[in-house]
Amino acid sequence: MRIAVLEADLFPDAGTLRAALARLEDSHAVVRLEAARRGMGEGDWDRLLEAILASDLVVTT
Repeated sequence: MRIAVLEADLFPDAGTLRAALARLEDSHAVVRLEAARRGMGEGDWDRLLEAILASDLVVTT
């Protein structure tokens, strides 16, 4: 399974979710994407969208 992780620091328990996702990395393709960085340009957003569309599951932390 292809999993896209959008790291946006939205949730106070993001550390717990990151730990759980780390366990999945052995058996699934996990791609971590920084989604809360200031100054993201159009190319950054395009890459983010491409990763989302290519994924089977999207998780926001």
